[in-house]
Amino acid sequence: MTPARRALAAAVLTFASLGARTAEQRPQGWYAIVETTMGTFTIHLLPEQSPQTVAHFVSFAEGRTEWVDIMTGNKKKQPYYDGLTVHKVTAATRFEAGDPTGTGHGAPLDYVPKEDGPIDFSRPFRVGMTGSGMQRISGALFFVSIVAEPYLTASHNCFGEVVAGKDVVEAICNVRTDENKAPVAPITINHVKIEKWGNPPPIPDPVPYRPKKVVPIPRTDPS
Repeated sequence: MTPARRALAAAVLTFASLGARTAEQRPQGWYAIVETTMGTFTIHLLPEQSPQTVAHFVSFAEGRTEWVDIMTGNKKKQPYYDGLTVHKVTAATRFEAGDPTGTGHGAPLDYVPKEDGPIDFSRPFRVGMTGSGMQRISGALFFVSIVAEPYLTASHNCFGEVVAGKDVVEAICNVRTDENKAPVAPITINHVKIEKWGNPPPIPDPVPYRPKKVVPIPRTDPS
């Protein structure tokens, strides 16, 4: 074999090896590619264990859910997360986003039922929906953790796990914050892209949900 052919064969093998590793890192399923001003990270969504949580998140991300901007009172139907900021960072633990007012108290009145599964907050880099007060779980506010927080499993839905860009998530969770835990330098979500890999089952449509019984939510972060 000539040197040129050996080089070509080596290149083909390298490309095939990279492709195999990529396939291993990206199993069949649904993903959210989150582009921020600090970089991009990828969430493997878990509709098989949290179908309605994923359904609401995806519908908001793609602009299919109508929501009311409480700052103006206007109804909107556009990609919800695009342009929102990270409003809370618990140092070296997690960050929260999904509120147009940037306060953590101005998200749409959209809720999801409690959904459980084998993937929970007992390991780092998990994605969940925040509590929205009085035992309600938000369908729009989300958080991303970088440490294990198993105590959150009982009260918050885990609907995804970070599979790429973990360094970006860690960087966000270690920024300087003010007295309200808001980043001193704003961090913006530029875009959330939903994509599928392979041929997974379709994500269900979001179903409006209202808790039948309202009781005080335990005082645990995230809010």
